[in-house]
Amino acid sequence: MTRKQAVDFLKTKPYKLGHLLGFTKLTTLHNQWIVDMLKGKEDKTLQSHRGSYKTTCVSIALALIIVLLPNQKTLFMRKTDNDIKEVISQVKKILLSQQMRYFIKTIYSVDLKLVTSTANEISTNLSQDIKGTSQLVGLGTGGSLTGKHFDRIFTDDIVNVQDRISKAERDK
Repeated sequence: MTRKQAVDFLKTKPYKLGHLLGFTKLTTLHNQWIVDMLKGKEDKTLQSHRGSYKTTCVSIALALIIVLLPNQKTLFMRKTDNDIKEVISQVKKILLSQQMRYFIKTIYSVDLKLVTSTANEISTNLSQDIKGTSQLVGLGTGGSLTGKHFDRIFTDDIVNVQDRISKAERDK
């Protein structure tokens, strides 16, 4: 596979990357979602039923942004700081997978290294950006955004059951 073929595959058929990673229930609809997350320039809300693989698509998209747009800074937000950990962990697993390492080696001719790898941040040796912000930062909706600058912001499950049953939580 050439560099161009690898980039084209990741940009146009990310659901097939998902298949290679074991997410075999992803369809061409999921492919459209992931491509839109990767290429999208405008605000967008994706609404779908529970179990529709929205979060899986977000995880794949976040990993692809780190690889294909390594100098972009992305914020990922969920209801609480604790809630972001599972998605950040899944993004790390995708990045460190044998399949993704193959694509990274083909595209960049380097082995992937996680420069920053915490429960809520990821940065790799693919980024050449001199800013101090990690490539991916996860925050709960109550976290401080002061002084932070991001090229992209993703939210997922920022409303939970507590918001529906508590007027005080809804007002907050």
